[in-house]
Amino acid sequence: MRSFLSKLTTIDEKDLTTKEKKIVEYIKGHLKEIVDTNMKIERMAQEAGTGYSAIYGLLKKLNIKGFRDFAISLANDAENQEINVAKDDENVVSAYINLIKQNYALIEKRSIFESLTLLKQAKGNRIFFCYWENLLSGPASELSNFFYKEGFNAHLLDSDQETLKDRINTSSENDVFVFFTRYGNSKRLDSFIENIGESNRKIIYISGKVPSSDVLKYLSSIHTLIVDNPDQTMYKGHISYSVPFNYFNDLLMYHFLNMEE
Repeated sequence: MRSFLSKLTTIDEKDLTTKEKKIVEYIKGHLKEIVDTNMKIERMAQEAGTGYSAIYGLLKKLNIKGFRDFAISLANDAENQEINVAKDDENVVSAYINLIKQNYALIEKRSIFESLTLLKQAKGNRIFFCYWENLLSGPASELSNFFYKEGFNAHLLDSDQETLKDRINTSSENDVFVFFTRYGNSKRLDSFIENIGESNRKIIYISGKVPSSDVLKYLSSIHTLIVDNPDQTMYKGHISYSVPFNYFNDLLMYHFLNMEE
């Protein structure tokens, strides 16, 4: 994904070190200067008041491969900020398109096919589609209904603790759990994922944040989405929370219907 600001939204601020936060703050406040002067890492570290290791540590967390790719992503962000968009309804259209483009660049096709393989292998068993926040009930319900109509034993769940415990305790080896979460920072959700993972069940994780290190080893397939508007200078209005998840659903369903057996 060629956007530093977009990738930044997938990381919780609490997961950044003090020096990494200083770098982020400096970049946001001096983006145009950094790009116009083709700023090198030496000067950036000096201006931000950090060392090289903090910059490279931040890039590693954002899965940006080297300073060259970092510079390209910043140039793209600067260009987006300079785009003059019409001030009426086109603002909303532009914001939707921008958010979908960011997710198009971020979502890996390899991960899509990993999830589709897991789901197809679960035919004859159960697939539990669980939305952790009520605002994602629509996307989770849509995907659950799609697989039900395709002949799968699909079940829709919310974050009710007792129901989840029961489904975990009565699940079988080839059952799959699919979690939708916008925020991905719930200790209770992490606890359920840990219980499911220790039971050797498959887990597909769809979230607006990268998973915590505590649960990473239990996840069979991971999809991290851009769920927040990455550029407030371009558009300051509201974008429906479900938009990125609906796009992901459509992508998954399209490849399911066109995937060779």
